[in-house]
Amino acid sequence: MVYPYHAQVINSFGACHIMACSHLITVSMNKTFRFIVGVVFLLSGLLKAANTAAFADLMSSYGITWFGYAAPVIILVEIILSVLLIFNIKSQLNAIMATVFLCAVTTIFAYGFIVKGITDCGCFGPLTWLNSKPWLTFTRNGILLAMLLPSLFSMDESASPTISSVIFMAVIAVVVMFMCGFSFRGAKCLTRHQSFQPIPLTDSPLDKFVDCHPDSLYIVFAFSYGCPYCQNSIGNVNQYVPMGVVDRVIALAVEDSVARERFNRLFQVDFDIREISPVEMVQLTTTLPTTYLIRHDSIINSYSGMLISPALYLP
Repeated sequence: MVYPYHAQVINSFGACHIMACSHLITVSMNKTFRFIVGVVFLLSGLLKAANTAAFADLMSSYGITWFGYAAPVIILVEIILSVLLIFNIKSQLNAIMATVFLCAVTTIFAYGFIVKGITDCGCFGPLTWLNSKPWLTFTRNGILLAMLLPSLFSMDESASPTISSVIFMAVIAVVVMFMCGFSFRGAKCLTRHQSFQPIPLTDSPLDKFVDCHPDSLYIVFAFSYGCPYCQNSIGNVNQYVPMGVVDRVIALAVEDSVARERFNRLFQVDFDIREISPVEMVQLTTTLPTTYLIRHDSIINSYSGMLISPALYLP
């Protein structure tokens, strides 16, 4: 026989057990969400670090002069946040910082999309299939913010920094700084204030690949068939001659028969393409795409990264 008092105790115990289970499930779910956001941040940061110059050039296209210089800082912040999220360190504080970061970059991209017509967020570096659709970017960031939202108001137990997490964070930070430093070379924000000294074509490796008339203006577009940044430039390259910016476009492509077939299916080009070997391309440039401006048998300027629209070019 169960007395009313005993029934009350049993019911209270059952309610407490259910609440405890519910709390554990919520904590586990929030931790899983933070881990997923951390992995996305880590992947995004590492891919951008692989070609920091292209990311810096994309940021410079927002019209703010110093924006390109902030590219390595943004990448490093994203990497640090990712490690803190993955290791569940200071969960509530880190969730707040990650939310602020996501809101900031989403707002910046929204400004670029609405005001400047920028459709490539550059979030995942060369993986353009993740960057190509603005609605995908806004949807993805909205989902990530929704995953972080419960952690903003919860007091989940978070781990304290351990020796292994500190070492991992330090190693990742060093690797990312090295990648950024190596791949930041050639960014337009680093070279725009430097006067480019004309180089006679005969003193350049380009001399054996192109023949230029001394009275004409050329651009030589060095690229790879499979390079996403190169592919994003093709539409602009096609317009340089029709818009009267230059007299002729000559493209130098890395030999790759498989990538060439796919490239030809996707793109219609209005310029000559001459193929050279990978070794010859490395001798010419280590950054693709690279564009050379040639006048009077001399290279008068060069640009690394995605080629801007001829409508924005001032010769």
